[in-house]
Amino acid sequence: MICPEAHPPSFGLLLRQVRDGLVRQLDTSMAEENLGIGFTHYLGLKVLSVKAPCTANELAQALDQVPSAVTRLLDKLEAMGCVRREPHAQDRRALQIVLTDEGRQLWARLKQRGDQTIDDALRDLSPDERAQLLSLMTRVRDSLNDSP
Repeated sequence: MICPEAHPPSFGLLLRQVRDGLVRQLDTSMAEENLGIGFTHYLGLKVLSVKAPCTANELAQALDQVPSAVTRLLDKLEAMGCVRREPHAQDRRALQIVLTDEGRQLWARLKQRGDQTIDDALRDLSPDERAQLLSLMTRVRDSLNDSP
């Protein structure tokens, strides 16, 4: 629980608290799957649902993770039957990561959990407030990406 403060939290702290709360709620929801997976696996499947087939290095870049962390992530997902490592179509030295049918089905379930977590977090906002929040956050993100 976050203690009320005399002054509002800093922007950075508030962003961190929102992120941590979303991750905590999503992890709690995902625990109901009884698969021993968490937010990192959620992100990996989310990226793979769009980018696969891709290389482990491409996945690491998309997740902003070091390759060793992505290797552990892929080992777990492969053991669960969610991904396969196959020879790369254009580069015989590389492997590409392919999302299996089981992986697509798991992602569909986890996406529903993620969507529900976001809906729960935004439940006190009107549709106009939600749209405004997304617009403002997009502008902040774009400002950071445009910064030197």
